[in-house]
Parts: sequence; structure tokens; C-alpha cells
Amino acid sequence: MIKTLVIEKIVEKLNEGQCEKIGVELPDGKRIPDGEITHLVKFKRWEALNYFLKDPEMAFGEGYMNGDILVEGDLEEVIKRGMIFFKKIGKENKLVGVLKYIPLFRTLRDGKNVRYHYDLGNDFYKLWLDKSMTYSCAFFENPDMSIEEAQSLKRKIIYEKLRLNKNDTLLDIGCGWGSIILESAGLYGLKAVGITLSDNQYEYVKEEIKKRGLEEKVEIYKMHYIELPSLGKKFTKVVSVGMFEHVGKENYRAFFETVYKVMENGGLFLLHTIGKLHPDNQSRWIRRYIFPGGYLPSISELVDSFEGIDFTLIDIDNLRIHYYWTLKKWKERFLMNLDKVRKMFDERFIRMWELYLTASAVSFLIGSNYVFQILLSKGVKNDYPIIERKFLEMEIKV
Repeated sequence: MIKTLVIEKIVEKLNEGQCEKIGVELPDGKRIPDGEITHLVKFKRWEALNYFLKDPEMAFGEGYMNGDILVEGDLEEVIKRGMIFFKKIGKENKLVGVLKYIPLFRTLRDGKNVRYHYDLGNDFYKLWLDKSMTYSCAFFENPDMSIEEAQSLKRKIIYEKLRLNKNDTLLDIGCGWGSIILESAGLYGLKAVGITLSDNQYEYVKEEIKKRGLEEKVEIYKMHYIELPSLGKKFTKVVSVGMFEHVGKENYRAFFETVYKVMENGGLFLLHTIGKLHPDNQSRWIRRYIFPGGYLPSISELVDSFEGIDFTLIDIDNLRIHYYWTLKKWKERFLMNLDKVRKMFDERFIRMWELYLTASAVSFLIGSNYVFQILLSKGVKNDYPIIERKFLEMEIKV
């Protein structure tokens, strides 16, 4: 049977040089290969297998969500080997291409995509994010740090790179649940503005501003970045963490031009985004079910986007392995709270999110995705001090 031969070949390649074997169980109970299997992928229906052979990415993603494909053993290990295999052979329809992308924020003048993901409910995100409700890559001195400690350290690094002080006016584009603007206003006494397209995030930040007595220091707007000039404000410092992934490459130029317009001369802009070394195909499963409209920029696409605009590159970091650890922490907390999640969503949603968090972690572990933290100045800035690289001394563990 041709289908069986194809599956046998894929399994053979997945297991080359591996001690722990991956196997496949067909709907009729036949297992490939014979012998001891550590991780088993089970196809419950022939329709799911047929779909997989035609369109591996969508079939695996939807099949896992719907319970037509089950994994016994380590889901992360299965995903990792699948991604490495299909990356090596260079096929566009990658098995678990679902696993490659984790985009985050919005499309031009359209809050629908943002609300699809971020307005699932603040109570849902509180179950597995840290107390600050920070939904982006943390920074770990070591993998054993708590997610609260690692997110706090990430924000501290951002503040230090931006050289924040009490005289600053700070803009956060895609501020999420407001951790940066709320904390920095309290720490430095500066004035901060955040913008978001999410209804839930907007209401949450408004409430936090009142709770913390920051009405004179912090403002929140539900608006698109393209509308920022209408505020009539100029900012000495600008930050954007985890939203550029949803700008869309056709809008990159407009994004950088807008940031430039609202910055003071000599100001600093820190852009923190998931990205790639080279332009690549985008996951259709992720774009359909997790982050509609998302696109991960390559380094060349980023740099080309502000060519001719008077930005000067000061610094760039790659925090790739830190997002692997971040996602591992999120997944642990998500699974620990499954009873509460089940009261909010059905099993299909739960399986979809388990796959999303696992696949996302793997994409950073194997180097398919990166996290770039880029620091720019408006105009040439010769008085910026050298950034210490203390984190290069850390021991890398996975």
C-alpha cells in the first residue's frame, strides 16, 4: 500500500541516529515500525491520514486539535524531529509547519485579528502568564528562574537599554496588559502612553492605572499605531514588544515612518520581535487558528524597512533560547490549570493551545525562529554607553 510505504519512509528518517524511536499507529491498529517505540503518533481515522499525506501542515494541526491524531509520549520531541526533518528536505508543506510560528499583534486598521486572540478573556491569560500579565519572551539568567523573575529581568534590561529617567516621555506600541508603562511610571516617575487594539487589554490597563494612582502619569488609548500622530505628542523613548509580528510586511515602512514622526530628536526606540534569519513561508495553521494575519520578519526585511529614514542602529540582540524557556514555563502553568481552562473552553481548544505552546517552544529550540531586540536612535547618537553582555556568561541548558 503506497500510503503505508510513505509513512514508513517518514518514520525511518525521523528515527535516524535516535535512541528513542517514534512510531505511527494506523487506523487499523498496524504500527510502524515493529519493535519498541518511545513516542507514538496515532491516526484514529483514515480520512485524517489521507489528509496528512496531501497537506501535512494543516492535517497535523487540525487532526491534533480534533482528536483525530493523538501523541503518546513526548509531543515536543515528535514536533522537534518533524520540524528538523522537513526543514532539511526543504518542502513547503512541512509536517507540523504549524509548529514554526508564534506571531503576536495586529494588522493595519483592523482590530479583528487582535481581538480574536487577546480577547479570549483576561481570566484565561491569568491562569498561565506571570502576575504582570506579560505575554512576550522573558529573560532567564538560568532556566530554573520563575517566570515572574524572568519577566521582571526582561523589563529591567529594556529599561536599561532605553536609559529611562524621570524626564522621559515613553510610548509603548502594543502595550498588552500594560506591564511596561505601569511599572516604569512607578519606578522612574516618567510619563507613559500605551496603545492597544484589544478591548480586554484596554479595560484592564485603565483599571490598573486607577488602582495604582497613576492617572497623572499613564495614559492608555485603544488605537492603531498609524493614528499616533493624531495625539499631537512627541516621545523621548519608544518601545514595542511582541506586536511587530502582526504589522504585515507590506506595512513595515509605514510603521517605522510613524514611529519616527512621534519621536523627539535623539530619542531611542527599542523593537522586540520574533523573526527569522531569512524570509520564509508562514504557517497556514497558525494564521488560521492562532494568530490571523501574522507574519514573522527576517533581518533583511527589518533593515530594508527603515532604509532612508534617519534611524541609527545602536544594538541588536538575539534572545532565541529565552523564548524556548518562556514557552516551557507557560505550557507547564497551562497544563497545571486544565481543570479551570475546561470550565472556559472545550477539549478542541485545549488541544489546539497545547499544540501551539509546544510547537512554538520547539521552533525556538531548533533555530527556526529567533527573538530580535533592536535598539535604534533618531539621528546619530554618539554618547550612548557600551552595553554590558552579562548574559553571555550564563550556562545554556535545554
